[in-house]
Amino acid sequence: HPLCQDLPLKILNQLDSHGASRDKGRETPFVTVVTDLGGAHPTWFNDGVDKCFVPSDVLKNAAMDRNVKESKIVQYGLPIRRGFWRFGADFTGEPEEQNEEEEMQGVHHKPTIRAELGLKDMPTVLIVGGGDGMGGIIAQAQAVGERLQKLASSSGTSYQMVVVCGNNKAAQSTLSPPQTRWGSDIEVNVQGFVNNMDEYMRASDILVTKAGPGTIAEASICGLPCILSSFLPGQEEGNVPYVVENGFGCYQGEPEGIANTVEEWFARGGMLEKMRDDALIAARPDATLDIARDLADMVLARKDELKKSGKTVAMPPPPGAQKELMYGQGPF
Repeated sequence: HPLCQDLPLKILNQLDSHGASRDKGRETPFVTVVTDLGGAHPTWFNDGVDKCFVPSDVLKNAAMDRNVKESKIVQYGLPIRRGFWRFGADFTGEPEEQNEEEEMQGVHHKPTIRAELGLKDMPTVLIVGGGDGMGGIIAQAQAVGERLQKLASSSGTSYQMVVVCGNNKAAQSTLSPPQTRWGSDIEVNVQGFVNNMDEYMRASDILVTKAGPGTIAEASICGLPCILSSFLPGQEEGNVPYVVENGFGCYQGEPEGIANTVEEWFARGGMLEKMRDDALIAARPDATLDIARDLADMVLARKDELKKSGKTVAMPPPPGAQKELMYGQGPF
């Protein structure tokens, strides 16, 4: 969190110096993992940290502008959920038994994924509204659905739309039969909250989403062109140029504009293929494990230092002891 740099560093200085100073004396390792993508609040950056992990060139420059030494800045990418890691990366260090290229072709094969999800094997647009299903998802889905029906009727090609409403049960109900009757030339699949977003992304050709950093990073790993429908001012605003400048999406704030873009991209297949390639270039599927390895190395190095100096490593009490202390039932 951007507010968790300055104060924690002062507290650690005071603890490690036994109260002598809040400005120096820290020995406990401290790192920052910046989880914004195309822009970040200045309080993310403090030169007092041991390492500052950033996901993009923009944030590396932002860190240096805030006087974080370049030697402390590490650029791996944005940490994301396990389903989006490079396939086969299980952090065991054991060699893969199967050729990774063959393995990835099997797991990322669109027709196979679509079949497993109960979807048709046809050009697919995925509309998501985040965990809470916000962002005008009903109007977006209705506009895109109507446009796909017209495109299907005129082109003779069938299309598919998947709408993930998150916890917005009202939106899920509104977009599902009998409240909404979709055209006969398109397939529509309306979901609530899902835990396998990686599969839905890999089954799709276009993503409509708000400009959240995690979703954008996940989409790039899946080679999924993005239409950004909204952003939080300040916090997410910088994510829009990140997508546009990396060549795998655009911003459209109105449902009609989103529908127009979906139609254009499907009508021009070469454009989608180019954006897919650009998304994969921007992807950083190994970021989570790379960051975890660096953190583990730092912890082990600190443990060795303490061992050589004869100091003990302070360990937290076991869960049972913590409970006793909380409720006053222990020896204290």
